[in-house]
Amino acid sequence: MESMYIESPQNSHVKNLVKLRDRKHRNRQDKFIIEGLRELEHAIDANYPVITIYYCPELFPSESHSQFLNKSISHKSLQLVRMHVSAFTKSSFREGPDGLIGVSEAKEINLSQLELKEDSTLLVLESIEKPGNLGAIIRSAEGSGVDAILLNNCLLDIYNPNAIRASQGLLFRLPIIDVETNYLQQWLKDNQFVSIATTPNTNNCYSDHSYTKRTALLMGSESHGLSNEMLNQADHLINIPMKGYADSLNVSVATAICLYEINRQKSC
Repeated sequence: MESMYIESPQNSHVKNLVKLRDRKHRNRQDKFIIEGLRELEHAIDANYPVITIYYCPELFPSESHSQFLNKSISHKSLQLVRMHVSAFTKSSFREGPDGLIGVSEAKEINLSQLELKEDSTLLVLESIEKPGNLGAIIRSAEGSGVDAILLNNCLLDIYNPNAIRASQGLLFRLPIIDVETNYLQQWLKDNQFVSIATTPNTNNCYSDHSYTKRTALLMGSESHGLSNEMLNQADHLINIPMKGYADSLNVSVATAICLYEINRQKSC
């Protein structure tokens, strides 16, 4: 139910939306922002606890935005707050805002909640640094049928606004779980996963490997790749052959190549 109209860019709600761009404030409040129609639709459909939607009809680029707002009115738990253009523009972190910003509570997921199949695929990301890469990886993971993403020593949180935007809201469709290294390796073994690590220091081509069993694909950071600890504990090592002067691919591109080979083999 709509309860207020915010006109001033100095309003406390506006100031708090700006604060929630920062990880410190997201952690402190245990809340995060979701900007954009597509992202909000994914979050609500995936039962994320969205508590407030701020909107500015003057900025709506399509009728779909009005339809979404009308549908949201039926959610009794949702607070709807209308904003003046100047207040909304101040609240938005996008250059071309579409008039919709949501605030959601964080959602805790743990390994015991995963529903594993006989041929489940997990993606393990170690020390990922850039939200744009994380978002792009999430899109590839969701599209290739990954069952969950496990984050190890991640240097950013999944609720970074740029990660949400780069994923096009698909991060709400996948279980994404922070896991410590020692526990992760033991859990993978206990649940009969074959761990496959990517590294340039092997001649084993990624497409020559068999991925028909439960598979955990291990991908490392943009700057350093996988740690020695991860590489030493992996069951198999693979690489992506390179030609020309480039000695490596962007981590999101490399991840997509490997995931779609895994998906191809499991789909045949």
